[in-house]
Amino acid sequence: MIKIFIILILFIFVSLISKNLSAYQEISIQKDNSLMNYEDILNSISSSVAQEDIQDLIDKNIYNINFSSESVSFELDFQNLSEELYGQNINFNLILLNCSLNKKFFLLNSNINECPQFKQKVINKKKYLYLFNKKLLYRLGEYDSSKDFRDVWYNFLSIKNNIFKTHIAPDKYLTTKNYLGYSPKIISYNSGKLEIEIEGLYNEKQFHFLINFF
Repeated sequence: MIKIFIILILFIFVSLISKNLSAYQEISIQKDNSLMNYEDILNSISSSVAQEDIQDLIDKNIYNINFSSESVSFELDFQNLSEELYGQNINFNLILLNCSLNKKFFLLNSNINECPQFKQKVINKKKYLYLFNKKLLYRLGEYDSSKDFRDVWYNFLSIKNNIFKTHIAPDKYLTTKNYLGYSPKIISYNSGKLEIEIEGLYNEKQFHFLINFF
């Protein structure tokens, strides 16, 4: 068992290095007329993440910006930016930036490759808004045509400082790192599961929802 655990740790370490998963998360999005310069990127990220203007905070946590003829890429310090936003009592949602930076994401039935989409369903003559991803549905509440989906996204999950230990499948470790913004401590490996310790803004129930729904 100890040998298996060591091999697994080495595998995860090599995977982290090979995928260049440092403290910063790399984001790459398709370039369009709304993303032509640095100011456009700051504005786009800000409006995708929070209702308040957070461009100053993003400016302090964005690195290695590259423009090509077809795409824009950059690295973002998710952990530090999350802590700064939380410290200022700002509701925010940093998950799936590759999706939320697409202008079509906040429309019904957006159908963006590798991204969830908002859908409307009628149940017992009432309209409800759902988030649909890979054949899974999550109800967000009653559908209100006057409500901007960005507001729904900003408040998708309540956030609060949490510390807990939990178990995950080994293949979920890299996904976990992406959501947390750092590599969580691995405590043990038993019965095909990793026990990890997490310190972040999502509770255990929210955490498992994120890594299993998206």
